[in-house]
Amino acid sequence: MNPHDDDNAIAARLREAAGPAPMPDAALRARFAARLRDVTAHPETVPIQFDGRKIEARRGGTLLGAALKSRTRLMHLCGARALCATCRVKVTAGEENLAPMSLKERLSLRYHLSFGSRTRLACQARVQGPVEVESVFPLCGDVPD
Repeated sequence: MNPHDDDNAIAARLREAAGPAPMPDAALRARFAARLRDVTAHPETVPIQFDGRKIEARRGGTLLGAALKSRTRLMHLCGARALCATCRVKVTAGEENLAPMSLKERLSLRYHLSFGSRTRLACQARVQGPVEVESVFPLCGDVPD
C-alpha cells in the first residue's frame, strides 16, 4: 500500500467536502469598487512641509504614507498601527488641515504622554490640506535606493 495514495485520497475528500471557493460578498465588492472609484476620481495632491522639506501628499492619505512615498525617513516601529508612537510629529502650521484625531490615536498619544493638540501620529493623521510638520524622532538622510 502506497502512503501517497492515502494522502491523495484524503486531499480529494477534503476538496470535495469544502466545495467551490466562495466568492467575495457582493457588498464587499461594491465597497471596494466605490473606494477604487473615489481614489481614482480624486488624484489631488497636497503640498506639505516635512522637517523643512517640501513633499506632496495624497489628499486623504497619511503623513507617514507621504513621507515614505517621497523617500523621507521617519521612524515607525509598529508598522503604522498606532501602538509605538515613534512616528509622532509636531504640527507647526496647518493643524486644521488634518483630519480629526481618532480614538485610537488619542489613546496612543495619551499613553506616551504627548497631550498637546499639535502632536499627531504620522501613521494616523490624514492630510486634507497644506500642513507643516516636524518629526519628534527624526532619522537622518533619505531612504537609500
